[in-house]
Amino acid sequence: MASKIKICTGAGCKAWNSEYMASKLKQLQGSDDVCLVPCMKQCGGGASVRLKNRGKVLKLRETEDVAYLLNSNSGALAAVC
Repeated sequence: MASKIKICTGAGCKAWNSEYMASKLKQLQGSDDVCLVPCMKQCGGGASVRLKNRGKVLKLRETEDVAYLLNSNSGALAAVC
């Protein structure tokens, strides 16, 4: 089964703590829903996060951004992509 949340591990995204964001998401969403992937070629402005294989990439700058998206209403993740 494909992961629903993909997080980039490229050098630029690592600088924005993408791996830490992934670990937080795994705690909140479950490890089957989160996957670290090679560079998405969407560098700059934050860690690249792709949701539900919809093709759009979010740029998250703070770990709290992840928690906000997950803790807001249940449709928040679908609404942003």
